This record gives sequence, structure tokens and C-alpha cells, in this order.
Amino acid sequence: MNWLIRLLTYFTKPLNGNPDEWLERPWPRDPNWRDFNCGSCRGLYRVKDKEFEILAVQNTQKNKHFDKVLDWFNRSAQRDKMTISFLEIENPKLRTKLERLGYTGNQTKMSL
Repeated sequence: MNWLIRLLTYFTKPLNGNPDEWLERPWPRDPNWRDFNCGSCRGLYRVKDKEFEILAVQNTQKNKHFDKVLDWFNRSAQRDKMTISFLEIENPKLRTKLERLGYTGNQTKMSL
């Protein structure tokens, strides 16, 4: 999915602000999806049927920013009584990390 984020950067202006805070906006190509940025992580997600569906997350550096993204989704899901799922798990490192955190599913969808 990193290729998708790279492609999308050509069509959207970057989010600006403090790199350690959560920034998001409607994705210009489809307002059902949200473009987010948290530190060195950026990606796309949407809310559908009481579920956060995360399409893509890209982390450009080795740091704890991906953990911040997961923390944000976990706190939001608990607050709003929703579930979290990752769509299109093609990265084996991401799949392994999600399995360690308790996510289950297959290559097309993993849920907590």
C-alpha cells in the first residue's frame, strides 16, 4: 500500500503542523476516506459500519510513530465503541506486528 500513498502525494497538498500531533482531513479524491498524518506516519482510513477501516499506513522512519497511530485508533475505537480493521495486508512485517497485537484475519482484512 505504500505505492498508493506515494501516488496520492502527487494529487494532494501535504498536511502541515506539528509532526507529533494527529492531523487529518477529507481525502480530496473521495470524501468518505480521511487522509491522516501523525509524526512520520501518514495514511488513509474511513469509518464504515462502526469500524475504522485503515487502508494504508506509511512510516518513513524507524521510530515509535506507528505505535502512536495505533494508540490513536485504539483510544478512538474505545471511546466510540467501534472496531478497527486493516485492509489489504501485503507487508509481511506489518502482518506479523498486527498478529502480535492480537489482530486476526487474512491478507485482505485483519481485525482486532
